[in-house]
Amino acid sequence: MGFWQAVASRAQSCPNKSAVIAPSGNLTFSQLAGRAHRLARTLKSHEQQRIGMLTRDPSTMAVGFHATSLAGKTLVVLDPSWPQALLDSMLGTLACKLVITDCPNRLGETGLADPLVLSPESDCSPWELHEHENERELLIICTSGSTARPKAISRTADSWLASLAAGAEILMATEEAVTLSPGPVSHGLGLYSLIESIHTGGTFIGAGHWRPEAINSLLSQVACNRIVSVPTILGRLPTHLEPQHLSNIRWVISGGETLPAQLVSRLHALPALESCIEYFGSSEHSLIAYAHRGTTAKDTGCFSGRLFPGVSVHFHDVDPKTGSGAAYIDSPYNANGYDPATAPPIAQCGNSTGILDRGMQSHDGTITFMRRDDGMLNLNGNNIHPSEIIDVLATLNILDAKVQVEQEKGHSRLIVHVLSPAVDSEYLQKRLFELLPAFKVPHEIIVHKAWPLTFSGKSSAIWTADATPEPLTRIRLR
Repeated sequence: MGFWQAVASRAQSCPNKSAVIAPSGNLTFSQLAGRAHRLARTLKSHEQQRIGMLTRDPSTMAVGFHATSLAGKTLVVLDPSWPQALLDSMLGTLACKLVITDCPNRLGETGLADPLVLSPESDCSPWELHEHENERELLIICTSGSTARPKAISRTADSWLASLAAGAEILMATEEAVTLSPGPVSHGLGLYSLIESIHTGGTFIGAGHWRPEAINSLLSQVACNRIVSVPTILGRLPTHLEPQHLSNIRWVISGGETLPAQLVSRLHALPALESCIEYFGSSEHSLIAYAHRGTTAKDTGCFSGRLFPGVSVHFHDVDPKTGSGAAYIDSPYNANGYDPATAPPIAQCGNSTGILDRGMQSHDGTITFMRRDDGMLNLNGNNIHPSEIIDVLATLNILDAKVQVEQEKGHSRLIVHVLSPAVDSEYLQKRLFELLPAFKVPHEIIVHKAWPLTFSGKSSAIWTADATPEPLTRIRLR
C-alpha cells in the first residue's frame, strides 16, 4: 500500500482517530487526508518537481509529505536550524523554487523560492488518483553534516515503503502504538518515525524538536506507549518528563548512536516496559540491523544484532586477525545516493553500498559493527562534528580549539575551549550564527592562556585534566 493509499484508508476506517498530536493541535486521519488532498491539487498546478519543506511542526510535515506523494512530486526536507546563508545556498543547489513552510519570513527577502503556507481547511472534493512509479524520486533529506555543507540524500518511494513493511513488526509500529518522538522532525529519525506511525495507523506525538515543556503538555493530553529517539534524549527523559508520562511506555526504539548499558538498565526499570530495541542504520541505508537490548550486556563500543529481512552484507579488506572488514550493504531499503551537487557518490560494489563502518558476521548470523570513531557528538538529538565548528572558528582567526558537550545542572551544553587572543564577543556571536546551524553554535566559548599538561608534558584535553587552569574569559553565546 502506498503512502497516500494508507492515509486515505485510515481516513475512511477511523476518521476521528488522532494521526498527529503536536503543539499546533490535534490532526485526525480525516483532516490529514483532506489537507494533503487539497495541497496535492495545488502542487499539481506547479511545474516544479522538487518541493521544499521548511518546518518544525509535525502536522505540517505530515500534510506536506503525503501531499507531495499524492501529487507525484519530490519533497526536499530543509532544516529550520540552518543559518540563512546556508538555507539560501541549499535552495539554489537543490532547485527548490516553491517551499511549503510555516515560517515564510525565512524566504521572503531572498526571492530564491516562493513560500506556500498551508490552509487549515480540509478539501475532500473528487480527486482522480494516479498511480505514480515507486521507483521515482520521492524524498530528499539532508544529513546534519560532517562538513559545513549538508549532503542531500535521494530516496525512492519503493525503498521507504519496503523499509516500513520490513521494520513495522520488529520495531513495534502498530495501530495501537502511540509514539513519542521528541527530537527534530526535519532529521532522519524523527521524520521516519512520523511517517512510520501514520503508515501503520498509529498516533504520533512530537513537538518538532527537543522542548521538554511542550512535550509534557502534549503527554498530559494522551498517554504514549512507544518512544523513538536517540540515546542522548532517552537519557534525559526521566529528568525532564513528569513520571506519570513514562508509566505506560511498553516499547523503546533507539537509533543513531550506541545505547549505553547503564541507560538500558534505567529504561528497563520503567514499570510497563516490554522491550528495548536498538537499530543500526543511516539516512543513506535506512534499516540495516536490530537488537533486543537486555540488562546483561556490557558496553563494548560495538553493535551486535540481526539483519533486517532482505538485508545482506559483505566485507572488503578483511583483517585476518580480527575477521572484520569494511561493510557493504545490499538492501532494498538503500537510498539512490547523494544528490551530485552536494556530495560525491557513495562507495559501491555492484548493488551494495559502503557504510564506512567495519564489521563481521558469525556463523549463527549475528552481525557486529564497530562504529567508526569520528569524534561525533550528540546534543539533544542533533549530530555535531567538532571539526565543523573548529573549521568555522579558524575562519575567524581562532586556530586552537577543543569542542565538548558538558553537563551543567542537568543540562547538556556545547562548550568550546580555545587558546586565542581577545575577541569581540558580539562580532563572534553574530558570525557564528551566520555560519553555523543554530544547534551547532556553542553555548559558551572559554578562553585559556594555555592547555593543562599531562605528567609527561603533553597537552591534555581540557575536560579531562585533573586541574583546569582558571580561564582568561568566558563568552556566552546562547
